[in-house]
Amino acid sequence: MARVHVPYTGVSLHPTLELLDPLHPLRRRTALWLLPMGALLALVAFLASRAVGLDPVDRVLLPFLALGFSLLALILWRWPRTSPWVLATAHALVASYLLTTLAYQLLIRPNPMGLSPAAYWVPFVYFSSFLFFQTPQAVRLALLYLLTLFLLSLLGSVRGHFHAEHLNALAQFFGANLAYVGLLYMLVRVKEGYLEAQLEAYTDPLTGLRNRRYLDLVLERELFRVQRYNRPLSLMILDLDDFKKVNDTYGHPVGDRVLKTLARCLEEHLRQSDRPVRLGGEEFAILLAETPLAQAVRLAGRLRQAVAALKVPPVAGMTISIGVAEARPDDSPLSLLKRADEALYQAKRRGKNRVEVG
Repeated sequence: MARVHVPYTGVSLHPTLELLDPLHPLRRRTALWLLPMGALLALVAFLASRAVGLDPVDRVLLPFLALGFSLLALILWRWPRTSPWVLATAHALVASYLLTTLAYQLLIRPNPMGLSPAAYWVPFVYFSSFLFFQTPQAVRLALLYLLTLFLLSLLGSVRGHFHAEHLNALAQFFGANLAYVGLLYMLVRVKEGYLEAQLEAYTDPLTGLRNRRYLDLVLERELFRVQRYNRPLSLMILDLDDFKKVNDTYGHPVGDRVLKTLARCLEEHLRQSDRPVRLGGEEFAILLAETPLAQAVRLAGRLRQAVAALKVPPVAGMTISIGVAEARPDDSPLSLLKRADEALYQAKRRGKNRVEVG
């Protein structure tokens, strides 16, 4: 996933579909339960197995897993934004432990029952891959993992470690796991199709920006973050000055080109985490997460200058008026929109091509 440079803060962000992905907030909450549980299970397995004798892999890795899961849970609880790499690290720890355990038992000390109990956890690697990574990457990881286990099994067979019960267990194991991967792929593709349909419903067909329906959805969620975590949030509403004259003078095709050019200009000057929206006609909104009022006003000034420099022949030039408001803890979507809208109309009354604060 490409990194995106932020023009006015100097940081980089990764784009995400978290708003339309219902699993995104669930991943972190689930991990906050599963990581401590995994640490406890690893510790219990280590202590319980000492009575019967631990194999070298469990003797080394189980305490390491218990400590690693505990640290990851603490990091995720203290710093929520670390969830992408924390989840990926937890996935890698589980996958590495299972691969090492199965490699030891396939190549060095085969299980008398046919297959190690650790094999029951292998599907977890596939499920977590599809939950935590993009679908193409998850498929590659799952198939690479399964191929590695298959090659280890072939090597163990060549070395003469396996009897009939081992071969039967391995055949069923690989057949079942191929089925898991295939079914998971189908389910994830269905989910992605649903998300694509949602995105289309939230997209303005002319400019490619999000539409008013999207703003209503995201604004409610962002205001919840303001109220619960006291995070800054600003809303900007902007309007093309005298756009009606463009349509009346040059026709709607030229007006449409002007709107598309404005949309591209907004996207070029915003962070990936900012959300430009076409409200309708020549009116647009920009929702600025993690942005206090002063920073939003500076950005509005730069946007106003950037639009003034645009050229869309035969239109000689264009300007925008902008209203900016910062969310308050007691704001509703309607009240925040109203304050930004009132600031926009104040900019219009005071001569246009300016920024006002509501």
